[in-house]
Amino acid sequence: MKVALVCKKYSLQEGGLERYTYFLSRELVRAGHDVHIFANIWQEEPGVIIHRVPVIRLSSPAKNLSFAFFTNRALSKIKFDIIHSMERIFYQDIFRVSDGINPVQMQQKYPHPVIRFIKKIGPRRIALSYLEHRIFVDKGCKIVMTNSELVKRNIIEHYRVDPENIVVIYNGVDTSRFNPKVKEKFRSSLREKYGIKKEELVLIFVSNDFKLKRLDLVLEAMSFLKNNKIRLFVIGADNHRTYQRWADNHSLGEQILFLGPKSNIEKYYAGSDIFVLPTLYDAFANVCLEAMACGLPVITTDSNGAADLISDNENGYILKTQKADELAAGIKALEPLSNRTRMGDNAAAKAACFTMEKHVTKVLKLYKRVSTKGQV
Repeated sequence: MKVALVCKKYSLQEGGLERYTYFLSRELVRAGHDVHIFANIWQEEPGVIIHRVPVIRLSSPAKNLSFAFFTNRALSKIKFDIIHSMERIFYQDIFRVSDGINPVQMQQKYPHPVIRFIKKIGPRRIALSYLEHRIFVDKGCKIVMTNSELVKRNIIEHYRVDPENIVVIYNGVDTSRFNPKVKEKFRSSLREKYGIKKEELVLIFVSNDFKLKRLDLVLEAMSFLKNNKIRLFVIGADNHRTYQRWADNHSLGEQILFLGPKSNIEKYYAGSDIFVLPTLYDAFANVCLEAMACGLPVITTDSNGAADLISDNENGYILKTQKADELAAGIKALEPLSNRTRMGDNAAAKAACFTMEKHVTKVLKLYKRVSTKGQV
């Protein structure tokens, strides 16, 4: 098939959406398909054809709207079997919703109704709302592809899209990189590097948005537990000064390690015991799947699409509230080594069912159905 993939940035050096598009294109090329990338910024990749899409950089709304306009103009000049977009553009055969939808993002990010209203009438949110309306209401795509049941429910609730036209395909994980064997390779040396003792329990939190993913709640839970044998790896590029100050003021300073972004994240999973991500909203936090694949039990919220893969007391815990005592209870339940081992093994077994190869197989099946029938 002749496939167009749309993503503003096509690079392994960027976030989940960009990396996903890169890996998907690589697998499609490997399977013998003719792959075209429509992007504004990219890194070279053998076997794919790059089409540069200009954007107007005056503001965020201008970037989003101009990228949508110029992408669709470029797409109209070439006949494709499938147009698969990771971005909000005016028309695509398949739109992959990877970061949730605008109304839910607004509710979670701005809980106060007055502030939410002010933000809602701002140019950026008006542009996003317009693009989503074009896609979901004005039938700007044949099929909506989501990575969780959570997002599927959100789309049905806010845009009344026919459930038959929404297909859930969970993210895949690179099990050659993320697997339980990383503990044998890296655990001892990593913990020795940071002076972590054998009896100490290490939590790991990974995000570039500390506020949205509720790092403050993790720190509060640690303060609630009052256990100086618990350490925390904080990995991500966000500013940590406020959190460091809070930790210092609550006698947690020496227990928290702010490590910045890491390209070799699997080593840090290997050196940890529990993955924590009490996020306010996440379509599907792929870091949860990576951690599970490395044999870590996961504690996250029911507003994270990755919670679809987690069962309480089986491979982790799903928080029903945004309260420190509930998170602390989950951590406390995982303090015994036997519990962590059992749930970590279950987590790895669950993650092993979601390889990138299986993901691509499902995507190709969807392509075939859309291209031959025009619908699912």
